[in-house]
Amino acid sequence: MKEIEIRIGRGAAATRFAAVLVKSGSTATRSFERARSGPGVQIHLTGERDYHVALVAEPSAADKALLRSSVGHKILLDFPGRRAVRQRLAGLSGQGLQDRPEPQAAALDLTAGIHGAAPLFLLPSGELAGDAAGPAPKDMSSLPVFVAAARWISARRTSSFECLFPPSAFFPDEPLRAERLTRAQAGALLQQVEAVLTAAAPAGPHGAVDDAVQLRSAALTVLSHVVATVLKDPEFRAAADAAAARILRLIDDEAGPGGRSELRAHAISLLSLRGPALRPEQQARAQALLRSLSRQAPPYAALNGPWRFAVASASEFFPGEVELLQTKYGFTKIAAPEGTPKPPNQWGEGYAVLQAPFVGKGGREFFVFARSASPRDENFEMSQEFFTGLLVSRHANLGAYDMRASAIQTQQVGYKLMMNCQCAGLTTRFAIARMFPDADIFSSWDSTYFRTGEGDKVVASEGIDCFVAILRGLAEEEDFAAIDQRIRKAQWHHRQSRTPDFVQFIGPAHPLVVARYQDINRDGKADYYDGFLDFRLVEIAESLKDSAVPRDPGASPSQISGEAARGLGWAAGSLNRVTQYSELWDSLPGQAEILYAFRAGGFFSGAEPPRDVPAGKGPRGELGRLPAVVRYVRDPAGDALTADVLFHSHLSHSAQELKRLLVAAEAWWRAIDLGYLADAPPLDTLLGQRAGLLLLLAGLLEFPADQNFVDGLWEMALDMLQLPRLSRSLIRRCNSDEDHDNGNYYGSVRGIRELVGTAEAPGGALKQANPEAYEDLAAADPAIGRARPLGEVAQAAGV
Repeated sequence: MKEIEIRIGRGAAATRFAAVLVKSGSTATRSFERARSGPGVQIHLTGERDYHVALVAEPSAADKALLRSSVGHKILLDFPGRRAVRQRLAGLSGQGLQDRPEPQAAALDLTAGIHGAAPLFLLPSGELAGDAAGPAPKDMSSLPVFVAAARWISARRTSSFECLFPPSAFFPDEPLRAERLTRAQAGALLQQVEAVLTAAAPAGPHGAVDDAVQLRSAALTVLSHVVATVLKDPEFRAAADAAAARILRLIDDEAGPGGRSELRAHAISLLSLRGPALRPEQQARAQALLRSLSRQAPPYAALNGPWRFAVASASEFFPGEVELLQTKYGFTKIAAPEGTPKPPNQWGEGYAVLQAPFVGKGGREFFVFARSASPRDENFEMSQEFFTGLLVSRHANLGAYDMRASAIQTQQVGYKLMMNCQCAGLTTRFAIARMFPDADIFSSWDSTYFRTGEGDKVVASEGIDCFVAILRGLAEEEDFAAIDQRIRKAQWHHRQSRTPDFVQFIGPAHPLVVARYQDINRDGKADYYDGFLDFRLVEIAESLKDSAVPRDPGASPSQISGEAARGLGWAAGSLNRVTQYSELWDSLPGQAEILYAFRAGGFFSGAEPPRDVPAGKGPRGELGRLPAVVRYVRDPAGDALTADVLFHSHLSHSAQELKRLLVAAEAWWRAIDLGYLADAPPLDTLLGQRAGLLLLLAGLLEFPADQNFVDGLWEMALDMLQLPRLSRSLIRRCNSDEDHDNGNYYGSVRGIRELVGTAEAPGGALKQANPEAYEDLAAADPAIGRARPLGEVAQAAGV
């Protein structure tokens, strides 16, 4: 075992304890729990990485008192030859050191201290109630209590019932509260859930009532949380098994009379995400159920006649791609067959129709109908039963073209396989999938490469290579997993290729699709992160005019849908583009900058603030008053990083463009505070960090729009982020053509130095153009560049 040292206190007065490292990472908690009843002093430390350590020698009575008083506080963990790691002392065991709480004698107020939060109490029995005196409801009257519990659970991501009150991001030095759900209480809670589900059963007397499905959904969230707890507390094994079994029964019930397919799908998704907590037989069934949610292959038996694929290419790609199909792959140009629809662009010459040199099983022929297209008409063929599939090939314009295309209402008719050939198409897959939920979609992961020759004509295309690979797979009637393998062989080299899951075109069989790109109830929260499927949604429209003015939407955060939720999905997707196309983010752990770490995490409010949000070293504020919160989550077993993108419900009506700016600023600062962005020049100073933020904001505003509109957004963002009045044109010029050629659309080291200079030559373009703004930007005030809390936003807007 590795010898280490624990240090409590500072300097020469610190008390030091020799220790050995037992376990670290995801297995540390389980290891500590198993060792509680064993000999010696066992210590559980939590932080960016969890540790289970054991003291080498029995401590004195005074040292034991010091250890007990330090529970919940930060201490230092020294590894030989490395910098000390600051960790929270989360648990102790040993003679005279047990930190288990005494049996709960009174009801616990789970939402205590949260202004406006719905009442939620954990009774000593372990049951949930809306009043400290009880009783615990077990029929349809339990709806408010269980919905409050579901929202309380959904606000957290890295803690479960083993820690009812996780550490506060506002008050990190407060002692950690030790209250937890005990095994006995878990049994009583499961009995209450069983009674509630029986009362709200789909086939029962209340099954047809809207309240019943809402109650079943909330109860499902509670069950899922019980299952998750066994990963932190092995003593929950029996309770977790019982909860998982009840979820499986719920899945069966929702498939019968009165059941709801959306709830069944969500239950399957939640259960599959709890895979590591399940028994092997439960894992196998969960995976089988998950596969049943999506097609494993195109419906070959239901399709008749030839395969007809449309290719809608931007004008600059169209001639070269048509020629490539002929010269490289042997397609033959033919006359348009009878019944071919007229293409939407009247100025064109109709489709260029090509026949493939291969046929499918039973002699089924393959035809390609190619035309030039623009975002406003590129999805036309999805509405035509004549076509089996559609390839869209164009530039992404940083995602703006996808959003423009998704604004054109197009109704899918018949089976369709859709392929989006562009740059980083996964960032807007949510919008395409919402338009065509029944289509089998292949979205580009990285930039889709091509080469041009004389006259900028396309002479080689990764998109066409992968498109033909898909057609070859369809000819053999392969499933999507086999087609994925064909794409891997046809795709060009990408930086992401070292990632085992990488395939340039993400299709229905890829694990990323099912896990992270569905939003069943369209609440702006990917199902991957959606603990509570709220069935009472409210359509909230976006409004540019009062985007910066907070207002109560009149609904709980989990109920927000419509344009507001769509805009949040767009903001989260934009962050994935930002990290891919800016070198300033290259130091994110686990190559998160190229692995689509950011996911829409839904809305929050002061009454339902997000929990488990690492704060880092920056200035702390109340999470419930921030316009946006990004919760970075490290995989305790490795370097992998994911990020929940959350937005305040009182700004849910904000225009999607402003959402992008506020979310990006929050992601930027929290990554800096947590040490994820390189602490090296020019990001080692506040001035350099603020300059990087400005380049990021300017890059996000590079989309086709009236410049007065864009300037209005810029001014709004500067005010909400407490930045000085700055010329957008000046900042834009520092995102130069040189940066764009190097793939840096959202800021670079070179751009920061051009804007504010260097330590050796301070000033830069900003100081020359606006010395006062430069001095403001360089000021020591930590609030500059940070989001103004919502109460202050309202005052600034005159509300």
